[in-house]
Amino acid sequence: MALVLRWALARVDRPADPPSLPRKRAVSARLVGSLLIVTAMLGIAWGAADDLISDAEYHVLRPAGPEGCTAVVRETSFLVIGNGEAYAVGPTGLALGKSAAWTVDDGYRPVGAGTYELDWRRDGGLLRVSGTSTDPVVRGGSADIDCGW
Repeated sequence: MALVLRWALARVDRPADPPSLPRKRAVSARLVGSLLIVTAMLGIAWGAADDLISDAEYHVLRPAGPEGCTAVVRETSFLVIGNGEAYAVGPTGLALGKSAAWTVDDGYRPVGAGTYELDWRRDGGLLRVSGTSTDPVVRGGSADIDCGW
């Protein structure tokens, strides 16, 4: 993202006709571009720090669903609480939003432990996570994997 923004900023700095772009506008465009680059870099750093602090684990669930839809799960644990998030990932490899989330007692990670079921339908899937008798799922527990891009 930062490289794309830098390229766009360089294009703004090289007008086809130098008198057509006032100097003040070029400086403003450069400042906005620089702020966008810094924002993108901070977002990447924030995401990486969050994964390190929460000891995140990612799981790609198989088999894939209709039209190459794939369920990807992010599980984290902090102190005595475990959290999970499910994402639908399309053929592009991008997840455009969280499908569902759940919370588990004592930092248990149900997908990592294999205590889940994934059933695919025509329009998506249903992911059911279950804890144990000592580490129950306290919020959530089932997730619709929405593949309707």
